[in-house]
Amino acid sequence: MGQLREGRLVSPPVRRLRPVLLALAVPWAASACFLGYDSRWGESKRAQQHLAAQSGPASIASAVPDTPAPDAGLRTWHVRVRPDAQYLAQNMEAPKRLADLVEDANRVLGPAVAIELVVDRIQPWTLDADDSLDAALKALGRDDPGQDVDLVVGLAGALPRHTDSLHDEGRAIVLGKHIVVRGPSRAGERDAIEVSFGELGADERARLLRLRQRHRALAVLLHEIGHAMGALHETTATSLMAPAYSPKMNGFDGGAVDLMRAALVPGDAASVARARLAILESEGAGAAWVPGERDAEVARLREQLAPAAARGGAVLAGPSAPSELAGDAAKRFVRARQLLSGGAVRAAYETAKPLFTAYPAVAAVEELRCELATVRWLPRAEMLAECAGANRADAGP
Repeated sequence: MGQLREGRLVSPPVRRLRPVLLALAVPWAASACFLGYDSRWGESKRAQQHLAAQSGPASIASAVPDTPAPDAGLRTWHVRVRPDAQYLAQNMEAPKRLADLVEDANRVLGPAVAIELVVDRIQPWTLDADDSLDAALKALGRDDPGQDVDLVVGLAGALPRHTDSLHDEGRAIVLGKHIVVRGPSRAGERDAIEVSFGELGADERARLLRLRQRHRALAVLLHEIGHAMGALHETTATSLMAPAYSPKMNGFDGGAVDLMRAALVPGDAASVARARLAILESEGAGAAWVPGERDAEVARLREQLAPAAARGGAVLAGPSAPSELAGDAAKRFVRARQLLSGGAVRAAYETAKPLFTAYPAVAAVEELRCELATVRWLPRAEMLAECAGANRADAGP
């Protein structure tokens, strides 16, 4: 758990996220005091215990295990947290909850995109806006430009009504540094648990409520961080980038991770735009983006890059295919190179993979194969096998 020290909430090192299981023991004793025991009560309690275990939220973990971000390359993101009065009133243990939230987020962001959040300061915020999170996000940007941090997180009070729409729970500036998220409380949730699990102990009901709220708080925060790093909505219900909240959300899908990593690659805005466009147009990315959203972003990126192309094409200049390749093979090679330069390793590998079998004697293809093996952090024996062709080319005839 993180600690609040001298106004700074410092998160602990990234650790593997442990699945959350609700294990309830049922004491039983065959004694005289149970001679009048009604078995229907025991059956009902056991049924509620089973339902409570099933009602616990999924474990949220890092995704894309085949292309993990190297732990040695963790980059610190300095965060300023701005809770408003309503959020603080609804969360009496706000510092502890924030420490838990940062710890949970780091367990996911570290392996996925090599980022570790460190809260520099918790500074209360006077939210002068209505229930509109769009208005709240604009107000946060005016109040706190965030020039000295990587991320400014505004915390607003929970809605007084039930909703599963993440559009109602948070907002972010895409590829920006401001996000606003609501508190994890949900209208009527406590009462629903009391009614549905009335035969369980008070501690057991309270624990189930905490698990649900902690999962929802983490899912909403990571969803908005995903948008701030350029991720789009996805159709997979278990993805953190799904438009609607679900207790079954368990991580970022590969497409989201590709876009987020591309945003972190050093370079100017045009470089990031090229990398994002290559990922969204790649057949190998395999992401379940919301079609209309993906198409709109592709059109926006093309428009962003078009003026530079008209001035001479310098911005659009990129890798070229070797002379041995032509047609679709040449396009595939160029697309894989673009993806790799943008940090989308998995998509680059899937795009280039057919070339490795079809053109084993082309030096540029073998060099690309070796580069991809290196950045995919393969075991030494596998990496040597992948780089064998490149080593032969370097050795010459």
